[in-house]
Amino acid sequence: MAEVLRGGNAQAAARLARRLIKPFNNNLVPRPWGGTRMFEYKGAPAEHAAAPPGEAFELAAFDTDEEAEKYPSVIGFEDGSTLELPDLLAANADAILGPKFVDRYGACVPLLPKTLDVKELLSVQGHPPGNTEVYVIIDADPGATIRLGFSADIEPTSFREALLAGRRRQAELAELLRGGAGLDELQGVLAPWLGRRGAPANDLLPGLEPFLEADDDWPAAQALLEDLKMVYWRVLDSLNTIPVSPGQVIYNATPARLLARSGAEQSAEVHALGNPEGKEILALEVRRPGPTFRAWDNVRFPVRDIDIDSALSALNLSATIAEDFIVAPELIPGRAGVFCSVDSPSFRIEHLRPGGEPEQGVAIAAEPPHCLHVIRGTAEFRLESGEEIGRLSRGESALVPMGVGAYVANAREEGVEIVKVGLPL
Repeated sequence: MAEVLRGGNAQAAARLARRLIKPFNNNLVPRPWGGTRMFEYKGAPAEHAAAPPGEAFELAAFDTDEEAEKYPSVIGFEDGSTLELPDLLAANADAILGPKFVDRYGACVPLLPKTLDVKELLSVQGHPPGNTEVYVIIDADPGATIRLGFSADIEPTSFREALLAGRRRQAELAELLRGGAGLDELQGVLAPWLGRRGAPANDLLPGLEPFLEADDDWPAAQALLEDLKMVYWRVLDSLNTIPVSPGQVIYNATPARLLARSGAEQSAEVHALGNPEGKEILALEVRRPGPTFRAWDNVRFPVRDIDIDSALSALNLSATIAEDFIVAPELIPGRAGVFCSVDSPSFRIEHLRPGGEPEQGVAIAAEPPHCLHVIRGTAEFRLESGEEIGRLSRGESALVPMGVGAYVANAREEGVEIVKVGLPL
C-alpha cells in the first residue's frame, strides 16, 4: 500500500482521505531536560530508552522546518508497509488536503504540535515574529511553574552584556573542568545547585572534585560558579513565574494592549518552560513550524549554541504579567461539548468534550484538514451515517483529511478531552 500511495494512486488516496490518518505513536525524542511521564502517556516501554524523552512529535510533515524534517511522522498500513507523512502528502496532496488548502499552504501540515515532558528548565528562547504558541497542560507536579514574558521592561544593551558575560564565564568553566563525556555528568551536579538560590558554591565541592584537574583549580571554579549563578537568577527573575496545573491552557502571544501601542506583529514572548526546582510538566505544545532562538541556556552542560542577538531582536522587551497568558476555554454557543481557547491568525484551538453516552457525542461540521490530539480517555469518530473512521486514545493524534467531511466524536467514558487544532483557510 505504501508504494501505491507513494505513486499517487488516486483511488487509494481517496479511500485513505475518508478516514483519520493516524501516525505511529512512538516519535519520541530524547532531550537533556526530559522527564518520565511520556512513557505512560504514550503507552511506550521505558526499559529500552537510552535517555528520557523530552518531546514527542505528534504530526510532523513540514520539510522546510529543521525539526519536522528530522522527525517526520510515519503512517502504517494494514499490509505492514509504512510511509512518511511528508511523502504521503507530496504524492496525494489534493486528495488528502484539498486543492484550496494546498494552494495556501502547500503539500504539508503547517503545524508542529508536540507533547513536551519537561523535568529541567528549557532554554530562555524566542521565535520569529508572527510565531505564537499554546501550551495545554496535561499533567504537572504540585507547585510546578514555567517562566513566560518579561516581568519588567528590559534594557537590551545591559541585558545582552549580562548574557554574553555569562556565556564567557561558562566557557571558562568548561575549560577548567574535564571535557568530553564528563560534561554530561556535570549537568546532574550543577542543575540542582543552581536551582537552590541561596546555596553557596562550597556545597558543590564534593560533587565537583572528580571534574577538577588539580586541587588548586577550585578557587577559580568557585568564582566562576558564583558569577554564573548570579546571571542564572537574574535572567529567571526577569521573567514572569506562572504556576501550572492539569487542564490549564496558556497562550504565549504578545498581549493585545502592547500590540495596540507598538503596532508590532503578535509573536511568542520570551519563555523558559520548566522550573529550577525540577517539578515535572507534561504538556501539548501547538505552534507553527519555524526556528527557535536561544538567548540563554541556564548554564547547561554540555554547552549548546545560543543566538543572543537573534533572540533579542525577535522578542518584545516590554513588561507583561502572568495573567496576560492564561486563557480559559469557553463554550461555543450552539455547539454542545465544544469549547474554544485560542482563535488567532495562526490557528484555532478547540477542546472537544463528549459525554459518556452515544447521544452525548460532539458534532463537527465539514471543515478543512485539521489535527486531533486526545489528552484524556478514548474517543471514537464516526461519520453522520454511523461508519467508524478512527479511534484515538490518550496520547494519540491524527490528521483529519478533507475527504472526511462532517463527523461525530464519541466517548464511552466520562472526562474524555480532545484538542482540535485548525488552520485558517
